[in-house]
Amino acid sequence: MRILVATDGSMHARRAVDFAVRLAQELREAHVTLVHVGHIPVMASAVLGDPVFVDYAGLEEALERAGQELLQEAAKPLVSANVPVERDYRSGDPSAEIIRLAGEKKADLIIMGARGLGQIGGLILGSVSERVLHGAHLPVMVVR
Repeated sequence: MRILVATDGSMHARRAVDFAVRLAQELREAHVTLVHVGHIPVMASAVLGDPVFVDYAGLEEALERAGQELLQEAAKPLVSANVPVERDYRSGDPSAEIIRLAGEKKADLIIMGARGLGQIGGLILGSVSERVLHGAHLPVMVVR
């Protein structure tokens, strides 16, 4: 079984990883792909006519570095349990990238936390887990 686990470092995402460990151990032939999607939200800013300059390249580099560290940390329980695991960092819209990677990996199941770190954005846009539930064409398990 190919399992895709989306993580953002939140408590619910850690629980999703823990559940994936237990499931993979039961199935014995499972392979897990951990994914973290770095995302720079679109922000509207009005600064009294003054231009705002943002170093997006530096920001994306810092996001990727932090994302890779997060993936390394999230993989520890899987590695300790001898579950085959690979890590994949993506950037962009989290729900779209999770669904896209699931297709690329021919995943049988997506596991993710019910609520991530971006709770304010979730109130405005709808949660990533909800968008994955509605957009994925494979089973999605949402862990609380």
